[in-house]
Amino acid sequence: MSADDPLSRVREIGAAIVDPWVVVGADRTVRAFNPAYRALFDRARARKLLGSACCEHLTLGVCQGGSHCLARRCLTEGHQRYDEIDGQLADEPEARTLIASAAPVPGDDGPVALMVLRDVSDAADVQRKYRHMLDEAARERARLEQAIGRRTKELKDAHMALNRLQQELVRFRKGLFG
Repeated sequence: MSADDPLSRVREIGAAIVDPWVVVGADRTVRAFNPAYRALFDRARARKLLGSACCEHLTLGVCQGGSHCLARRCLTEGHQRYDEIDGQLADEPEARTLIASAAPVPGDDGPVALMVLRDVSDAADVQRKYRHMLDEAARERARLEQAIGRRTKELKDAHMALNRLQQELVRFRKGLFG
């Protein structure tokens, strides 16, 4: 491999990237990846990554088969970025929430796609729970505002009734003592 080889360049730059990254060729095969990408998979599946189809072990929500593949879109359209997409690892029941970025890396034999993934599942779960809590708090606030409105009306009505009763007592007293 020459210094101009795209895989050499990616490995050199990739050493500074802590997120999982994978290099995918124009034929949609995995050409290289870092230990963080390998750690996404169990040991048996990790051994099969190199040379496999990019979607064989990890399916991204933005990929819908070969024609809509993120790597292929990157190679034809340029840089790509998707926030909070589903990423389904093979053999995992729950999808993960990922940020996916892809950039073409030119080479003599044609460009390859460098895809960087960030698992934001925990942050997305916290955000969903926070939104749910805010919605519940808003509903509770509306309920309390309605209850306060009802009680305020009841108090105003009681105050008006008391004023009427006091006026009647004043009239009655004037009538008695004249």
